[in-house]
Amino acid sequence: MKQLNKPSDNLGGLLSIWAIPPDDITISFNTANFRTTANIIEMYCSPESISFTEKESQENYGLGYKNELNAFIPKDSPKTQAIINDMIGRKWVIIMLDQNEYYKVAGTPEIPLRVSFDLDSGADTPDRNGHTVSFYGNQISKARFIADPFSE
Repeated sequence: MKQLNKPSDNLGGLLSIWAIPPDDITISFNTANFRTTANIIEMYCSPESISFTEKESQENYGLGYKNELNAFIPKDSPKTQAIINDMIGRKWVIIMLDQNEYYKVAGTPEIPLRVSFDLDSGADTPDRNGHTVSFYGNQISKARFIADPFSE
C-alpha cells in the first residue's frame, strides 16, 4: 500500500535559484550534471519572494504542465543590469532549493524556460527597488526532484 502521510514539517517557498543555459546541463533520473559551471547564474532574491507554480493543462500533444517561477532581485545596479541584459532573450533551465531542503529542476535542455524581467524603483525611499524575474513555459513532464547538484 502506498500512503501520503502527514509530514513532520512542511515549509512553503524557495530558498535559492540557479539559472543554467540548456547546453550546459544534462538531467538523468534524479541527477543533474554540468558540462561547465562558468555560465550558471546563482540568483540572490529577497527572502520570501521566490515562488514556483506548476499547473496541469491539456495541450495539443496531451497532458502538459505550465511552470512559472517568480522572484524579486533587490537593488538595481550596473552589475545586476549587465547580468540581466545577458539573460534576456535566452532560455534557461532552473534549479531551485525549497525551504524543505529539496532540489528540483524546472525546464529541460530540450524544452527550457523563457525569462522576463520588470524593473520597479518604487516611489519613495522605503519602497522596494529592484527587478521582478519570471521564468515560465510549458513542459511535458512535472518538475523533477534531483539530488544536490552542487555537492562534490
